[in-house]
Amino acid sequence: MIKKKIKNFLDFIPLFILTVSAIFLIWRVSTNEIGLLWKHIFGLILLPINYLLFFWRHKVGVLALGLTLLFGLVSLLSYSPVITTTTLSKEVGDGSVPFFYGQLIFLLWIVIHFILSGRHYVGIATKKYWHGLINNSEVTFD
Repeated sequence: MIKKKIKNFLDFIPLFILTVSAIFLIWRVSTNEIGLLWKHIFGLILLPINYLLFFWRHKVGVLALGLTLLFGLVSLLSYSPVITTTTLSKEVGDGSVPFFYGQLIFLLWIVIHFILSGRHYVGIATKKYWHGLINNSEVTFD
């Protein structure tokens, strides 16, 4: 039981990282002459929703946090005062083919999220997983 509580607590670490980033963003906006963009507002709206989902149903909160991090990775939201979107591409003939477009910091945060909460994603592509999530029952994949 204690091991499960520790694992559940570790699921909150990426959410706390986003919260600290959001607090830093709000502090920078209030003390400097910069404004909030739609990406900041979208991120700030999703943050309390993630907290509510975590406390409503932990696994749903973890999945919502993963989706939030994915939105940040593809630059649909940001918790940084300066939004830096990186494009990495490969030259092919006369043109280039992009293979990454987004915010690199979210790549780090997603890696942290999957290391700490990857167990919640085991079997996500199965019908059994989604039935268990909807019925709020524990599903094991052996």
